[in-house]
Amino acid sequence: MTTHLRNACVLFAALFLMVGCNNGNGDENDLAYQIGDPITEDEYAAIVTSDFGSDTLTANDYEEQMNMIAQQMPPDQMGEDQRSQMHRDLLEQFVTRHVFVGEAEARGLEADPDQVEMQMRQMRGQFETEEEFEEALAMQGMTEEDLREMTEEQFRAQQLQEEFAEGVDAPTEEEIEEYREEQRQEEVRARHILFQIEDGAAAEEEEAVRERATEVLERAQDGEDFAELAEEFSEGPTADEGGDLGYFTRDGQMVEPFAEAAFALSDSGDVVDEPVRTQFGFHVIQLVDRRMQEPMEAGQARQTLMSERQQEVVETERDELMGQATVRINPDIVELDQ
Repeated sequence: MTTHLRNACVLFAALFLMVGCNNGNGDENDLAYQIGDPITEDEYAAIVTSDFGSDTLTANDYEEQMNMIAQQMPPDQMGEDQRSQMHRDLLEQFVTRHVFVGEAEARGLEADPDQVEMQMRQMRGQFETEEEFEEALAMQGMTEEDLREMTEEQFRAQQLQEEFAEGVDAPTEEEIEEYREEQRQEEVRARHILFQIEDGAAAEEEEAVRERATEVLERAQDGEDFAELAEEFSEGPTADEGGDLGYFTRDGQMVEPFAEAAFALSDSGDVVDEPVRTQFGFHVIQLVDRRMQEPMEAGQARQTLMSERQQEVVETERDELMGQATVRINPDIVELDQ
């Protein structure tokens, strides 16, 4: 990707700041909007209509936005389910923009010219020269006036969300304490010895690496010092620290097979029964400690709980607006499960 195109992706990604919707299961019954008759014209990906009027999303714009999103995702996470969800999210983003802009206009909300100008300067500042900025706009089939209009729409939509959230009640002290306890998670501390496998390695090579890992695993199970084994054999970045990974929670911080294996261990010093395969290679894992996290700070809990409540209200209002919209899609372009 050229420098100009990378800058263009940054430029236009900044415009997609409105609340999104991700139901995660692809069931048509969960769509907030209605699905109309399919589009047969090749030049269109989707058309949305509501009391606010109609908007079209061209096939070219849709495919460019899909490509931009795909480029930001790690290749190992781009499976069929993820791609299907990308289609779903992009379509919902299109409908969200339609109803938010329409409702903002109906309420007479106006963007602050100073804020718009500041945002324009910041986006222009992503480029070394004015020529590069104009070239990036041209690559997206846009003019500077188009970009300014989209920026104004963004600020009006943000104002609309703020109006939605104005009536949210602040959490009580009791609710804050309950929330602090709910957010506590169990975490473990573990060591590991990593035996790396190159991408595309042959089955014979993978089996050889697994056998090496198994040999070291058996030595750990026989009572040899795990940290010393990690320093000698691990090919991971924590080898010099005896493979110590510190504390981590069950979800999100480690790849799934690793986290599952680490949390399945019961007592300090326990070692996995067999090497654990992940995208990085084979791991020999030892549990060091298990504990509950400290509660979240009260101030942070209050702010987080308030933000969650505001987000919930915004999403409810958004879904009500989207319920009035009908979307027609081109099934050859938009892969939406129906």
